[in-house]
Amino acid sequence: MFKILKISYCIGFVFVLSLLTACHSNNGEMPASYYEFPIDSTVQIIQTLPSEVNESSGIIYWEDKIWTHNDSGDDPNIYELAVESGEVSRTVTFKDATARDWEDMTQDSQYIYVSDLGNNAGKRRDLAIYKTEKSAIIAGQNEVTWSKLDITYPDRTDYKPPAYKHNFDCEALLAFEDSLYIFSKNHLDKHCRFYSLANDLPTQEIQLKNRFNTKGMITGAAANKEKGIIALLGYNLDPNVGNFGAFVWLFWDYPNREFFSGKSKRINMPFIAQAEGISYWKNGQFIISTEQTRMMKGKLMVFDAAKWMEAVGSRQ
Repeated sequence: MFKILKISYCIGFVFVLSLLTACHSNNGEMPASYYEFPIDSTVQIIQTLPSEVNESSGIIYWEDKIWTHNDSGDDPNIYELAVESGEVSRTVTFKDATARDWEDMTQDSQYIYVSDLGNNAGKRRDLAIYKTEKSAIIAGQNEVTWSKLDITYPDRTDYKPPAYKHNFDCEALLAFEDSLYIFSKNHLDKHCRFYSLANDLPTQEIQLKNRFNTKGMITGAAANKEKGIIALLGYNLDPNVGNFGAFVWLFWDYPNREFFSGKSKRINMPFIAQAEGISYWKNGQFIISTEQTRMMKGKLMVFDAAKWMEAVGSRQ
């Protein structure tokens, strides 16, 4: 079981509220829409991440372990974290792979998928998803083979936009039933588009499904698959002072995997941090990872989505 860190959430929450208030200073501020949504003051820190994964960008919970990977700049590795300590207990390398800008990871019953879809500058063409068999990791291999899914967007025409001023970055990947889904990180309009793709085609043009005004940038995706609840993690960025106001969108009661066509609710997180990874854990709870910033080290946190579903009267 996780050992929840002994911290004062009352003091911490007051501190975060003061930071949010400070964002209204002359030095910069969050968009007004950020303050429209409720804040969950019960989010709990369960571990501080070690230096090996100080840029945790994607996570999954599998076989009672947490697996994560770093953002750009690391080798093509995924890391197993010991639940009790949060320390790295195992490193698995994708043999001869390139980790140009790994942004998220997801899983189904047979495979682990890692997305190399980061595109802050807006000029990348070599967008891909790596796929490796869980059986090799279970067998104890610390260097695994993989296959790759190369993708193109059906609606992208400009390959030379200004950096951070376009809508074709992507940091969220989800395996759901028999398909993969990616969710865009729109720097320009702060909406999110979601696309579907086959999990077994080496080269493909992905299919645009829908778009949604998330009023912020999406950085991770996860699902409570038993209940059909989709969680999208993201943040609002104050570019003037570098604050990250994290949030989670929940989607449910949607028809035929049209995730943006059902019910939805956004909950702001009670911390200022670059939240990048999210995975379903248990009992309606999700685990969130944050990258190390100038304000705090990377953390693992637990967000209880179940209570928010109850609050809106969902049977989920």
